[in-house]
Amino acid sequence: MKNRIKLFGIIALVLLIGSPIAIFAQAGKAEAFFKIFASGTYHMKGKMKGNDKTMSDIETYVKGGLMATIISAQGESTRMIFRDNKMYMVMDSAKTMMVMPATDKTEAGAVDTKGMKLTGSGTAVFNDKSLPYEEYKDPDGNKSQYFLDGSKLAGIRNVVGGGETIDLIITVLDQNIPGNVFDLPKGYQVQDMSNFGR
Repeated sequence: MKNRIKLFGIIALVLLIGSPIAIFAQAGKAEAFFKIFASGTYHMKGKMKGNDKTMSDIETYVKGGLMATIISAQGESTRMIFRDNKMYMVMDSAKTMMVMPATDKTEAGAVDTKGMKLTGSGTAVFNDKSLPYEEYKDPDGNKSQYFLDGSKLAGIRNVVGGGETIDLIITVLDQNIPGNVFDLPKGYQVQDMSNFGR
């Protein structure tokens, strides 16, 4: 039960801060990766780490207007599937599924490249390596640093309130989408909250 509470805390953190990758800009060396995201078909896998050093795995698939994000931590895993103008939160270990109104997909891992501006560059330690980064700001003034390791995007550091940071360490970035990744499970207990607040 404690593990499930921790996992929901991580999911809440993702939804509150928005996507660690939802802030790619329109200039700089990171531009080499924009075409993948702009295509609307991509798969990204990585790890998220906050100031408390807690790690969680995150994996996002996007194709044809559909999206699926899988978050794993403390031995628990939750899938969020966006389709049919709804968000389905699937907990396979408990064979349950919550149906909710669709939120902004960028809050759960989708990429939005609009409005970002390059504001600087430098070098810092990221994932235990000293790497160069480009710093960008979105129209709301949120700051992110994009770390490059040779020709690869090593990850993104979001600077949130109080100077705290949340790192997304990218291990895979490609366009390989399994055919069944957006499928909804059958036979699960369903809690439908899709009309809540309407």
